[in-house]
Amino acid sequence: MRSLIVLAALAVTVCFAQDNCYINDSGFTCCNKELESAMKGAMGGDDLLGSADSIQKGAEGSLGGKFETVVALDDFAYKSHFKEGKSCKIEKNGQYALAWQP
Repeated sequence: MRSLIVLAALAVTVCFAQDNCYINDSGFTCCNKELESAMKGAMGGDDLLGSADSIQKGAEGSLGGKFETVVALDDFAYKSHFKEGKSCKIEKNGQYALAWQP
């Protein structure tokens, strides 16, 4: 049984290594440091739509291409398909944000 647990952990580590994904300071999966930085810089205030727009514009400006964003006051689950590891979820000041390139 113990070897099965070790293999499962190894499979997750290999998956993350291939996609350059990591667990960020917020405890969520992120696959691009530049995207995470753009998201943190864009979030602020109480306007969720404003934060989502700022994240989207910042990500598109720094990384190129189109991005989708979601910002909420509560944590949420998601499942997405993304290009080249350009996906990140963070928490900042009680707001939860997800950005990805479809």
